[in-house]
Amino acid sequence: MTWIRLSLLLLLVVVLVGVSLARGGGPGEPVATKYGVTSQGRAFEVKLDADGEPVAFDTELGAMCPTGRMVAMPWSSNSSDGVPFRRSGGKLRVAERGDTYELGLDATVARNGALRGTMTLVVHVRPRTRAPFDCVSPKVRFSAGR
Repeated sequence: MTWIRLSLLLLLVVVLVGVSLARGGGPGEPVATKYGVTSQGRAFEVKLDADGEPVAFDTELGAMCPTGRMVAMPWSSNSSDGVPFRRSGGKLRVAERGDTYELGLDATVARNGALRGTMTLVVHVRPRTRAPFDCVSPKVRFSAGR
């Protein structure tokens, strides 16, 4: 009986240590927000975790179609939703793709969590009665925080 109790206790300790280590391995929960603007005049918010690392952002981009029409698309990205936030030193890259769109962000992260960089949007339009075309944004500059 004693060996069963020791085995269960050891198993419980291993599980608790595993859970504790898993929590520290990924991005943290947002605890602060820095506000900014894009070169298209739209709001840009970046959420930082307790380590000052960007873990989410929220904005909107506009893309110009060959027809002259502007298409706006909101972009709310969160590293915990499976969208990869690739970091290398003080650089951050985020890319998100779907069947009808491509979004990209290239930024520099300051020590205080401020973010500055460019974003792009491509919307793939597939009309039934005309040839397909893409609506493309310019490189949209943004900054949030100081």
